[in-house]
Amino acid sequence: MFGTLLRRHRLRRQLTQETLAERSGVSSRSIREMERGPGRSPRPQTVERLATALELTGDERAEFTGAGHALFWASRSGRAGRSGRPGHDGSPDGDARAADPPPWRLPADLPDFVGRGEELALAHKVLDPAVGGARLVVASGPPGVGKTALAIHAGHRLAPLFPDGQLYARLRGVTGDPADPAETLAQLLRMLGVDGSALPAGVDARAGLLRTRLAGRRVLIVLDDAGGYRQVEPLLPAEGVAMIVTSRLPLTGLPGVTAIDLRPLPDTAAVDLLARVAGAERVRAEPAAATELVTVCGGLPLAVRIVAARLAARPHWAIGTLTERLTDERHRLDELRHGDLAVRPGLQLAYRGLTPATARVFALLGGLDVPSFPEWPVAALLGAGPAAGAAALEELLDARLLDDLGPDRAGQARYRFHAVTQLYARERREAEIDRSEWVAALARAAGGWLALARRAQDHLHSDRFHLDDRSGPQVAADPRAAAVAARRPVEWFEAERESIAALVQACAETGLAATARGLAGCGADFHDFQGYYDDLRRILETALAACRQAGDRLGEATMLRGLGNCLVELDDLDGGLSMLHAAHVLAERAGDPAGAALSRRHVGFTLGLVGRLDEAEAELRAAVRELRLTGQRSAEAVTLASLGFVLRQRGDGAEAVRVLRAASLVARSCGDRFAQACAARGIAGAFLVQGRVQAAQRAARRSVTLFDEIGDVIGTAQSMRVLGEALAREPHRGAEAERVLGRAAALFRERGHTWGFALTELSLGEVELVRDAEGAADRLHRSLRYWTDNQVPVLRARTFVALASAAERAGAPDARELLASAHRIYRELGMPAADELAARLATPGETAPP
Repeated sequence: MFGTLLRRHRLRRQLTQETLAERSGVSSRSIREMERGPGRSPRPQTVERLATALELTGDERAEFTGAGHALFWASRSGRAGRSGRPGHDGSPDGDARAADPPPWRLPADLPDFVGRGEELALAHKVLDPAVGGARLVVASGPPGVGKTALAIHAGHRLAPLFPDGQLYARLRGVTGDPADPAETLAQLLRMLGVDGSALPAGVDARAGLLRTRLAGRRVLIVLDDAGGYRQVEPLLPAEGVAMIVTSRLPLTGLPGVTAIDLRPLPDTAAVDLLARVAGAERVRAEPAAATELVTVCGGLPLAVRIVAARLAARPHWAIGTLTERLTDERHRLDELRHGDLAVRPGLQLAYRGLTPATARVFALLGGLDVPSFPEWPVAALLGAGPAAGAAALEELLDARLLDDLGPDRAGQARYRFHAVTQLYARERREAEIDRSEWVAALARAAGGWLALARRAQDHLHSDRFHLDDRSGPQVAADPRAAAVAARRPVEWFEAERESIAALVQACAETGLAATARGLAGCGADFHDFQGYYDDLRRILETALAACRQAGDRLGEATMLRGLGNCLVELDDLDGGLSMLHAAHVLAERAGDPAGAALSRRHVGFTLGLVGRLDEAEAELRAAVRELRLTGQRSAEAVTLASLGFVLRQRGDGAEAVRVLRAASLVARSCGDRFAQACAARGIAGAFLVQGRVQAAQRAARRSVTLFDEIGDVIGTAQSMRVLGEALAREPHRGAEAERVLGRAAALFRERGHTWGFALTELSLGEVELVRDAEGAADRLHRSLRYWTDNQVPVLRARTFVALASAAERAGAPDARELLASAHRIYRELGMPAADELAARLATPGETAPP
């Protein structure tokens, strides 16, 4: 029988015995003897290698391997009988059992199984009979992650270690008709040759008989799709027997269990699976599209297998074509189907097994659409207490409809949906939750996040934007989460940053404009001092659109002000100024004098950056007066610090110091460390202009310390730049200055703060120039390109001066031309530096340029 099958499959594939030998690693002589039969009986691993080389799958592979295994065990039983042994297990009925081949009931292995190297190695280590001890492995994970595939593949790989057979049973644990343990025991006993009429009644009796039949044997049992402990405990094996169980639950309560929790495949393994099913050439032709396709599938093996099968069935399709179809999230689950393979049925089974309250939470979480979340929003969505929320969360985790991510940066336990499960949850929300219920649930959850964001904001000690209006009704925050937000505000915002952005979008789409505005405004200071300006721009733009849609003129003015500041930080100075002017006008019309004063303050600060000093001074002095009248003391202190910067630029050092000291006094009186840090940095700059180098260093160090204490990364880097410039004034501290400036540049680079990085590059270039360091001129030229591209004339002029010094040292002829360019800019800006350059440009016997 086996020899006939071997010859038939070989000839059908037009293979010679030599070619098959090369493919399988089995000698051509052995293949000839097996085809002649019956003298040569193959070992089980030889049969598997031949089946793989012949590319057999499904029923053909099962028939082929079954015939090969039967031949091997028939031959082995004959040798046992000739040796005079009663049976290989030494039991009284060993002769009867040795006469029949042992059961090989595993389903066919997947020829395109990929990855899972660590998991397979662990299973081998635990299940190897030579190791001793408990040999029980439970492979758990969400629907479609490949639990069954891993168990069957491991069983085939471990086959040589279990010569007395491998048994397989489906427990149907997540279906509506789970297998009863008595039914499963009967199935296993029949596999072992027990006649149906000889089966005892009851679970205990059958379990005892199973242990008796397995005693002394090396057998592997695979139980697929266990719903829980009840289905598995009566089936636990006798000593010497190994077991693999698959379940959505880890079943860690079973004695001696080793749990293997399966996660989605990494991109490399998922692309490998795609290539094996759809064709390696197609994947090599479109590597980027292949990676994008498996990413859209979330690395879920079932989803990847489905899209690969669809590609294999449509050889004219480009991979990118299917990727485009899957990018539409509304129809992605419909696309993840091929024949009887589909992702949705597994999710439906899990969903139908939930209690009504948990099913409702699942759907509501799908609508929330946040990338991850802590525990408390579950209760908020339900409108119930913490105990009900915790129970629903545990049920979702047990059903493997949620992933436990462990603690986040703030120490909170955190959870998320798999990308595909998220789509199904969103479907359930749209199908089963009406709009009024959804809006109420979203308002509760988003309001809870806003309450926590305000708690965190209150403990940031950084009040720059003043965008959050707290005049409306307040939502109570979850007490435990509130304590975390107050104790670790930076880490809390870091953990919730992406969720806040998603909530602003959800609230804007649902008409909860005030909540969208509050969330966007409350997190603005955190985004600013961490340098997350692109994210900040997106959420402010979303909140601005929501305010306009709702007719909230005050909110529109506030969001415009925040967006204008954000654009300035993103180097769009013209766009930023335009929005800030519009915010000022709108705030005045809406009767918000504090908002109008804050807009004016930011206008003045931006004008000072670009060297429009007269206008800047006028705006800032007006803003100081208006902020004092409206009681905005912290903002007044920061505005005075900006005014001090402008006065320093104008050459009025004494007045700058007086104003900056006033800023420091105001900041201290209201306990605002952010304002104190700004004032200290301004004082350091003013002292540096006056030549008070050591005083400048002390003030700069204090500013660095204050910004660092409140976690303001960008503020810290800016103050480190000032400190570096102050250190560089002392020749013996040049190396220290370079180190400090280098750290500042690294911080700016990490956060993508191009303005700060370019300004630090300019400072570094100036320091390196004094030390005749190689590459100083190149660094200065890079800085010059930035100020030219972004139209910042005052810093262009400063860079021209530095480059002129470099040219003079090198004896280059363009030094004078560079100084003249700087002189023209300073003169147009009306800055005192123009007079200094005029003196440098004048030659003996000439007058200085006008």
